[in-house]
Amino acid sequence: MPKAKRQSTSSHLDRRQIDLAIRDAKDELAGICRNLLAGKVTFNYDNNICTGVPLDFHRCLAEWAQRSSISLAIRNIVLSSFYSTDVNQGGSGLISCLFWTGLAIPHDLERPRQSVSKIDEVDRVINSWSRGGMSCAIAKKLIRLGACGTLVDLKEGKQYATIINSVRGKKITGSVDPLFASRVSTAGDEAKYYGVAIDGIVESTSQIHRILEDAQNQNVILLARGFLPDVSNTLAENWLNQKLRVIPFSVTDWGVESFLCLEAAGFECVSNESGGMVRNAKLQNLIKMQVMENQAIYHDDSGGSSKLEVSFGKDLASLKGVSIDRTKTLVGLSRFSSRSGVTEIVTPAGSIHVPISSFDVGLRAERSLVGILQNLGCVITSNNKAKENTKPSKEKSRHVKKQRIRRRNLSIRHR
Repeated sequence: MPKAKRQSTSSHLDRRQIDLAIRDAKDELAGICRNLLAGKVTFNYDNNICTGVPLDFHRCLAEWAQRSSISLAIRNIVLSSFYSTDVNQGGSGLISCLFWTGLAIPHDLERPRQSVSKIDEVDRVINSWSRGGMSCAIAKKLIRLGACGTLVDLKEGKQYATIINSVRGKKITGSVDPLFASRVSTAGDEAKYYGVAIDGIVESTSQIHRILEDAQNQNVILLARGFLPDVSNTLAENWLNQKLRVIPFSVTDWGVESFLCLEAAGFECVSNESGGMVRNAKLQNLIKMQVMENQAIYHDDSGGSSKLEVSFGKDLASLKGVSIDRTKTLVGLSRFSSRSGVTEIVTPAGSIHVPISSFDVGLRAERSLVGILQNLGCVITSNNKAKENTKPSKEKSRHVKKQRIRRRNLSIRHR
Protein backbone atom coordinates (compact mmCIF):
# COMPACT_ATOMS: atom_id res chain seq x y z
CA MET A 1 0.00 0.00 0.00
CA PRO A 2 1.52 3.37 -0.99
CA LYS A 3 2.47 5.79 1.80
CA ALA A 4 0.13 8.71 2.43
CA LYS A 5 1.76 11.87 1.13
CA ARG A 6 2.09 14.83 3.45
CA GLN A 7 0.53 17.90 1.92
CA SER A 8 0.80 21.52 2.97
CA THR A 9 -0.63 24.73 1.66
CA SER A 10 0.94 28.15 2.01
CA SER A 11 0.34 31.71 0.94
CA HIS A 12 2.87 34.43 0.20
CA LEU A 13 2.44 38.19 0.52
CA ASP A 14 5.01 40.57 -0.95
CA ARG A 15 5.50 44.17 0.14
CA ARG A 16 2.86 45.56 -2.21
CA GLN A 17 0.25 43.06 -0.99
CA ILE A 18 1.15 43.83 2.62
CA ASP A 19 0.58 47.55 2.00
CA LEU A 20 -2.81 46.80 0.45
CA ALA A 21 -3.78 44.62 3.44
CA ILE A 22 -2.71 47.34 5.89
CA ARG A 23 -4.74 49.94 3.97
CA ASP A 24 -7.83 47.70 4.02
CA ALA A 25 -7.39 47.03 7.76
CA LYS A 26 -7.17 50.77 8.46
CA ASP A 27 -10.32 51.46 6.45
CA GLU A 28 -12.31 48.75 8.24
CA LEU A 29 -11.13 49.70 11.74
CA ALA A 30 -11.67 53.41 11.03
CA GLY A 31 -15.29 52.59 10.22
CA ILE A 32 -15.67 50.69 13.50
CA CYS A 33 -14.16 53.57 15.51
CA ARG A 34 -16.35 56.19 13.78
CA ASN A 35 -19.48 54.16 14.52
CA LEU A 36 -18.40 53.56 18.13
CA LEU A 37 -17.97 57.27 18.75
CA ALA A 38 -21.31 57.97 17.03
CA GLY A 39 -23.16 55.19 18.92
CA LYS A 40 -24.00 53.24 15.76
CA VAL A 41 -22.31 49.92 16.58
CA THR A 42 -24.05 46.78 17.83
CA PHE A 43 -22.47 43.52 19.00
CA ASN A 44 -23.71 40.13 20.06
CA TYR A 45 -23.35 39.04 23.70
CA ASP A 46 -24.91 35.79 24.91
CA ASN A 47 -27.60 35.92 22.19
CA ASN A 48 -28.39 39.57 23.02
CA ILE A 49 -27.83 42.51 20.68
CA CYS A 50 -26.11 45.34 22.57
CA THR A 51 -25.41 48.92 21.49
CA GLY A 52 -21.67 49.50 21.51
CA VAL A 53 -19.89 52.37 23.28
CA PRO A 54 -16.15 53.20 23.29
CA LEU A 55 -15.77 50.85 26.30
CA ASP A 56 -16.69 47.94 24.01
CA PHE A 57 -13.83 48.45 21.56
CA HIS A 58 -12.27 45.07 22.44
CA ARG A 59 -15.57 43.26 21.73
CA CYS A 60 -15.94 44.98 18.35
CA LEU A 61 -12.32 44.09 17.61
CA ALA A 62 -13.06 40.41 18.29
CA GLU A 63 -16.03 40.42 15.89
CA TRP A 64 -13.96 42.21 13.24
CA ALA A 65 -11.24 39.53 13.53
CA GLN A 66 -13.80 36.79 12.83
CA ARG A 67 -15.47 38.48 9.86
CA SER A 68 -12.64 40.32 8.11
CA SER A 69 -11.15 38.86 4.91
CA ILE A 70 -7.81 40.62 5.44
CA SER A 71 -4.70 38.43 5.52
CA LEU A 72 -4.54 36.43 8.76
CA ALA A 73 -0.92 37.41 9.44
CA ILE A 74 -1.57 41.16 9.19
CA ARG A 75 -4.79 40.79 11.16
CA ASN A 76 -3.05 38.97 14.03
CA ILE A 77 -0.30 41.59 14.26
CA VAL A 78 -2.88 44.40 14.50
CA LEU A 79 -5.04 42.49 17.00
CA SER A 80 -2.06 41.63 19.20
CA SER A 81 -0.96 45.26 19.30
CA PHE A 82 -4.36 46.70 20.30
CA TYR A 83 -5.23 43.94 22.77
CA SER A 84 -1.87 44.01 24.57
CA THR A 85 -2.04 47.82 24.74
CA ASP A 86 -5.53 47.69 26.26
CA VAL A 87 -4.41 45.11 28.83
CA ASN A 88 -1.42 47.29 29.72
CA GLN A 89 -3.68 50.28 30.40
CA GLY A 90 -7.45 50.26 29.93
CA GLY A 91 -8.70 52.45 27.11
CA SER A 92 -5.33 52.84 25.38
CA GLY A 93 -6.22 50.24 22.71
CA LEU A 94 -8.93 52.48 21.23
CA ILE A 95 -6.68 55.55 21.49
CA SER A 96 -3.91 53.69 19.63
CA CYS A 97 -6.41 52.63 16.94
CA LEU A 98 -7.62 56.23 16.47
CA PHE A 99 -4.03 57.32 15.83
CA TRP A 100 -3.18 54.36 13.56
CA THR A 101 -6.26 54.75 11.35
CA GLY A 102 -5.69 58.48 10.96
CA LEU A 103 -8.93 59.56 12.66
CA ALA A 104 -6.78 61.53 15.12
CA ILE A 105 -3.35 62.90 14.23
CA PRO A 106 -1.08 62.80 17.31
CA HIS A 107 1.33 65.34 15.74
CA ASP A 108 -1.48 67.91 15.59
CA LEU A 109 -2.31 67.47 19.28
CA GLU A 110 -0.51 69.62 21.79
CA ARG A 111 1.17 67.50 24.47
CA PRO A 112 -1.06 68.05 27.52
CA ARG A 113 0.46 69.04 30.83
CA GLN A 114 -0.09 66.51 33.59
CA SER A 115 -2.13 67.67 36.55
CA VAL A 116 -4.50 66.32 39.17
CA SER A 117 -8.07 66.25 37.81
CA LYS A 118 -11.20 67.65 39.38
CA ILE A 119 -14.35 65.61 39.77
CA ASP A 120 -16.08 67.27 36.78
CA GLU A 121 -13.13 66.34 34.54
CA VAL A 122 -13.33 62.72 35.67
CA ASP A 123 -17.09 62.81 34.98
CA ARG A 124 -16.36 63.96 31.41
CA VAL A 125 -14.12 60.93 30.89
CA ILE A 126 -16.82 58.59 32.25
CA ASN A 127 -19.48 60.19 30.03
CA SER A 128 -17.25 60.05 26.93
CA TRP A 129 -16.54 56.34 27.27
CA SER A 130 -19.93 55.06 28.51
CA ARG A 131 -22.52 57.39 26.90
CA GLY A 132 -24.70 57.04 30.02
CA GLY A 133 -26.41 53.94 31.40
CA MET A 134 -26.09 51.90 34.59
CA SER A 135 -22.31 51.40 34.41
CA CYS A 136 -21.89 55.19 34.08
CA ALA A 137 -24.04 55.85 37.17
CA ILE A 138 -22.25 53.15 39.21
CA ALA A 139 -18.79 54.46 38.27
CA LYS A 140 -19.70 58.04 39.27
CA LYS A 141 -21.06 56.81 42.59
CA LEU A 142 -17.92 54.77 43.27
CA ILE A 143 -15.64 57.72 42.50
CA ARG A 144 -17.53 59.88 45.00
CA LEU A 145 -17.21 57.11 47.61
CA GLY A 146 -13.42 57.10 47.18
CA ALA A 147 -12.77 54.45 44.50
CA CYS A 148 -9.60 56.25 43.34
CA GLY A 149 -7.84 55.23 46.54
CA THR A 150 -9.84 52.23 47.74
CA LEU A 151 -10.15 48.59 46.72
CA VAL A 152 -13.26 47.98 44.57
CA ASP A 153 -14.83 44.52 44.39
CA LEU A 154 -17.27 43.83 41.52
CA LYS A 155 -19.28 40.59 41.62
CA GLU A 156 -22.52 38.92 40.56
CA GLY A 157 -25.11 38.95 43.34
CA LYS A 158 -28.11 36.76 44.10
CA GLN A 159 -30.44 39.70 44.86
CA TYR A 160 -32.67 41.36 42.27
CA ALA A 161 -31.35 44.94 42.31
CA THR A 162 -27.74 46.15 42.04
CA ILE A 163 -26.28 47.21 45.41
CA ILE A 164 -23.23 49.33 46.29
CA ASN A 165 -21.74 48.88 49.78
CA SER A 166 -18.98 50.80 51.47
CA VAL A 167 -17.26 48.30 53.76
CA ARG A 168 -15.00 49.71 56.47
CA GLY A 169 -13.55 47.70 59.32
CA LYS A 170 -12.15 44.25 60.03
CA LYS A 171 -13.42 41.11 58.36
CA ILE A 172 -14.61 37.75 59.67
CA THR A 173 -14.95 35.32 56.76
CA GLY A 174 -17.92 32.97 56.59
CA SER A 175 -21.64 33.13 55.84
CA VAL A 176 -25.04 33.26 57.49
CA ASP A 177 -26.04 29.65 58.30
CA PRO A 178 -27.53 28.25 55.03
CA LEU A 179 -30.61 26.74 56.70
CA PHE A 180 -31.36 30.03 58.46
CA ALA A 181 -30.68 32.05 55.27
CA SER A 182 -33.09 29.87 53.25
CA ARG A 183 -35.97 31.09 55.47
CA VAL A 184 -34.85 34.57 56.58
CA SER A 185 -33.48 37.46 54.53
CA THR A 186 -30.98 39.56 56.49
CA ALA A 187 -30.17 42.99 55.07
CA GLY A 188 -26.56 44.00 54.52
CA ASP A 189 -27.03 47.42 56.12
CA GLU A 190 -24.72 48.50 58.92
CA ALA A 191 -26.20 48.24 62.43
CA LYS A 192 -25.21 47.71 66.05
CA TYR A 193 -25.14 44.09 67.25
CA TYR A 194 -24.25 42.25 70.42
CA GLY A 195 -21.50 39.91 69.24
CA VAL A 196 -20.91 36.44 70.73
CA ALA A 197 -18.00 34.47 69.27
CA ILE A 198 -17.90 30.71 69.94
CA ASP A 199 -14.82 28.74 68.89
CA GLY A 200 -16.79 25.54 68.29
CA ILE A 201 -20.13 24.15 67.08
CA VAL A 202 -23.45 25.08 68.68
CA GLU A 203 -25.22 21.74 69.07
CA SER A 204 -28.44 22.66 70.90
CA THR A 205 -30.57 25.66 71.86
CA SER A 206 -30.10 24.78 75.55
CA GLN A 207 -26.45 25.84 75.19
CA ILE A 208 -27.45 29.37 74.16
CA HIS A 209 -30.58 29.60 76.36
CA ARG A 210 -29.12 32.41 78.50
CA ILE A 211 -28.16 34.42 75.40
CA LEU A 212 -31.66 34.03 73.94
CA GLU A 213 -33.27 35.19 77.20
CA ASP A 214 -31.18 38.35 77.21
CA ALA A 215 -31.70 38.97 73.47
CA GLN A 216 -35.33 40.20 73.61
CA ASN A 217 -35.73 42.98 70.96
CA GLN A 218 -31.95 43.20 70.56
CA ASN A 219 -29.78 42.63 67.48
CA VAL A 220 -27.48 39.69 68.21
CA ILE A 221 -25.05 37.85 65.98
CA LEU A 222 -23.80 34.41 67.03
CA LEU A 223 -20.50 33.56 65.39
CA ALA A 224 -19.46 29.91 65.58
CA ARG A 225 -17.77 27.17 63.58
CA GLY A 226 -21.19 25.72 62.79
CA PHE A 227 -24.80 25.17 63.94
CA LEU A 228 -26.85 22.00 64.04
CA PRO A 229 -30.15 22.13 62.08
CA ASP A 230 -32.30 22.25 65.21
CA VAL A 231 -30.56 25.44 66.36
CA SER A 232 -30.85 27.14 62.95
CA ASN A 233 -34.54 26.23 62.60
CA THR A 234 -35.36 27.52 66.09
CA LEU A 235 -33.63 30.85 65.47
CA ALA A 236 -35.34 31.22 62.09
CA GLU A 237 -38.78 30.45 63.56
CA ASN A 238 -38.33 33.01 66.33
CA TRP A 239 -37.12 35.61 63.82
CA LEU A 240 -40.16 35.09 61.60
CA ASN A 241 -42.47 35.33 64.65
CA GLN A 242 -40.68 38.58 65.64
CA LYS A 243 -39.67 37.19 69.01
CA LEU A 244 -35.89 37.24 68.49
CA ARG A 245 -33.39 38.92 66.18
CA VAL A 246 -30.47 36.50 66.47
CA ILE A 247 -28.38 35.69 63.36
CA PRO A 248 -26.32 32.46 63.29
CA PHE A 249 -23.09 33.08 61.34
CA SER A 250 -20.85 30.14 60.39
CA VAL A 251 -17.18 31.20 60.49
CA THR A 252 -14.37 29.84 58.31
CA ASP A 253 -11.73 32.41 59.32
CA TRP A 254 -11.79 34.72 62.36
CA GLY A 255 -9.42 37.18 60.66
CA VAL A 256 -7.22 37.66 63.76
CA GLU A 257 -3.99 36.10 65.01
CA SER A 258 -5.70 34.64 68.08
CA PHE A 259 -9.40 34.00 68.60
CA LEU A 260 -9.33 35.76 71.98
CA CYS A 261 -8.14 38.98 70.26
CA LEU A 262 -11.82 39.56 69.41
CA GLU A 263 -12.46 40.45 73.08
CA ALA A 264 -10.63 43.74 72.52
CA ALA A 265 -13.23 44.63 69.85
CA GLY A 266 -16.11 44.01 72.30
CA PHE A 267 -17.06 40.40 71.49
CA GLU A 268 -18.01 37.91 74.18
CA CYS A 269 -15.59 35.07 73.42
CA VAL A 270 -16.14 31.44 74.39
CA SER A 271 -13.20 29.10 73.84
CA ASN A 272 -11.94 25.81 75.22
CA GLU A 273 -8.51 27.42 75.50
CA SER A 274 -9.79 29.85 78.12
CA GLY A 275 -12.02 27.26 79.81
CA GLY A 276 -15.20 29.10 78.85
CA MET A 277 -18.63 27.51 78.47
CA VAL A 278 -21.32 28.53 75.99
CA ARG A 279 -24.00 28.31 78.72
CA ASN A 280 -22.24 31.07 80.70
CA ALA A 281 -21.89 33.52 77.79
CA LYS A 282 -23.45 36.99 78.19
CA LEU A 283 -24.30 39.88 75.93
CA GLN A 284 -21.51 42.34 76.69
CA ASN A 285 -21.11 45.19 74.18
CA LEU A 286 -22.85 46.68 71.15
CA ILE A 287 -20.56 46.57 68.11
CA LYS A 288 -21.11 48.37 64.83
CA MET A 289 -21.25 45.53 62.27
CA GLN A 290 -22.34 44.72 58.75
CA VAL A 291 -23.45 41.15 57.96
CA MET A 292 -22.96 40.33 54.30
CA GLU A 293 -23.18 37.32 51.99
CA ASN A 294 -19.71 35.90 52.70
CA GLN A 295 -18.35 38.00 55.54
CA ALA A 296 -19.12 40.03 58.64
CA ILE A 297 -17.41 43.41 59.00
CA TYR A 298 -16.95 44.93 62.46
CA HIS A 299 -15.49 48.22 63.69
CA ASP A 300 -13.08 48.67 66.54
CA ASP A 301 -10.77 51.40 67.83
CA SER A 302 -7.81 50.13 65.80
CA GLY A 303 -9.68 50.76 62.55
CA GLY A 304 -9.20 48.38 59.63
CA SER A 305 -9.13 48.21 55.88
CA SER A 306 -11.92 49.63 53.74
CA LYS A 307 -13.29 48.69 50.35
CA LEU A 308 -16.24 49.26 48.05
CA GLU A 309 -18.39 46.34 46.91
CA VAL A 310 -20.79 46.32 43.96
CA SER A 311 -23.17 43.38 43.78
CA PHE A 312 -24.81 43.27 40.33
CA GLY A 313 -28.43 42.12 40.55
CA LYS A 314 -30.48 39.51 38.73
CA ASP A 315 -32.46 42.25 36.95
CA LEU A 316 -29.52 42.50 34.50
CA ALA A 317 -30.10 38.86 33.50
CA SER A 318 -27.44 37.64 31.04
CA LEU A 319 -25.98 41.14 30.60
CA LYS A 320 -24.25 41.10 34.00
CA GLY A 321 -20.94 40.33 32.32
CA VAL A 322 -21.09 43.41 30.07
CA SER A 323 -22.05 45.66 33.02
CA ILE A 324 -19.18 44.34 35.16
CA ASP A 325 -16.63 44.75 32.33
CA ARG A 326 -17.78 48.29 31.58
CA THR A 327 -17.77 49.35 35.23
CA LYS A 328 -14.31 47.85 35.77
CA THR A 329 -12.88 49.80 32.81
CA LEU A 330 -14.60 53.03 33.88
CA VAL A 331 -13.13 52.75 37.39
CA GLY A 332 -9.68 52.24 35.84
CA LEU A 333 -10.08 55.24 33.52
CA SER A 334 -11.26 57.38 36.45
CA ARG A 335 -8.19 56.44 38.49
CA PHE A 336 -5.85 57.21 35.58
CA SER A 337 -7.61 60.55 35.04
CA SER A 338 -7.43 61.59 38.69
CA ARG A 339 -3.68 60.91 38.85
CA SER A 340 -2.42 62.10 35.46
CA GLY A 341 -4.98 64.63 34.22
CA VAL A 342 -7.40 64.69 31.27
CA THR A 343 -7.07 65.69 27.63
CA GLU A 344 -9.46 65.66 24.66
CA ILE A 345 -9.02 63.82 21.36
CA VAL A 346 -11.04 65.33 18.52
CA THR A 347 -11.97 63.21 15.47
CA PRO A 348 -14.32 63.77 12.50
CA ALA A 349 -16.76 61.37 14.19
CA GLY A 350 -16.74 63.20 17.53
CA SER A 351 -14.51 63.96 20.49
CA ILE A 352 -13.56 61.80 23.47
CA HIS A 353 -11.95 62.76 26.79
CA VAL A 354 -9.11 60.48 27.84
CA PRO A 355 -6.60 60.19 30.71
CA ILE A 356 -3.20 61.65 29.83
CA SER A 357 -1.44 58.43 30.89
CA SER A 358 -3.65 56.39 28.51
CA PHE A 359 -2.94 58.97 25.78
CA ASP A 360 0.81 58.38 26.21
CA VAL A 361 0.50 54.57 26.20
CA GLY A 362 -1.73 54.62 23.10
CA LEU A 363 0.68 56.90 21.24
CA ARG A 364 3.69 54.67 22.02
CA ALA A 365 1.75 51.57 20.95
CA GLU A 366 0.75 53.18 17.62
CA ARG A 367 4.37 54.06 16.84
CA SER A 368 5.46 50.53 17.71
CA LEU A 369 2.80 49.00 15.42
CA VAL A 370 3.80 51.29 12.52
CA GLY A 371 7.43 50.24 12.95
CA ILE A 372 6.59 46.54 12.95
CA LEU A 373 4.46 46.75 9.80
CA GLN A 374 7.00 48.90 7.94
CA ASN A 375 9.77 46.36 8.55
CA LEU A 376 7.80 43.44 7.06
CA GLY A 377 9.45 42.34 3.79
CA CYS A 378 7.10 39.45 3.06
CA VAL A 379 4.69 37.14 4.88
CA ILE A 380 4.39 33.38 4.42
CA THR A 381 1.53 31.52 6.10
CA SER A 382 1.01 27.76 6.12
CA ASN A 383 -2.03 25.60 6.71
CA ASN A 384 -1.13 23.02 9.37
CA LYS A 385 -4.52 21.34 9.22
CA ALA A 386 -3.74 19.87 5.81
CA LYS A 387 -0.82 17.95 7.36
CA GLU A 388 -2.93 16.62 10.19
CA ASN A 389 -5.66 15.38 7.83
CA THR A 390 -3.21 13.30 5.74
CA LYS A 391 -1.99 11.32 8.77
CA PRO A 392 -3.32 7.70 8.64
CA SER A 393 -5.81 6.90 11.37
CA LYS A 394 -5.22 4.12 13.94
CA GLU A 395 -8.12 2.08 12.59
CA LYS A 396 -6.70 2.18 9.06
CA SER A 397 -3.27 1.07 10.30
CA ARG A 398 -4.84 -1.79 12.25
CA HIS A 399 -6.76 -2.94 9.12
CA VAL A 400 -3.57 -2.94 7.01
CA LYS A 401 -1.77 -5.01 9.65
CA LYS A 402 -4.57 -7.62 9.67
CA GLN A 403 -4.41 -7.94 5.88
CA ARG A 404 -0.65 -8.60 6.01
CA ILE A 405 -1.14 -11.33 8.62
CA ARG A 406 -3.82 -13.02 6.47
CA ARG A 407 -1.60 -13.01 3.37
CA ARG A 408 1.26 -14.50 5.38
CA ASN A 409 -0.98 -17.32 6.71
CA LEU A 410 -2.24 -18.12 3.21
CA SER A 411 1.30 -18.38 1.82
CA ILE A 412 2.23 -20.81 4.63
CA ARG A 413 -0.77 -23.06 3.87
CA HIS A 414 0.09 -23.25 0.12
CA ARG A 415 3.56 -24.45 0.96
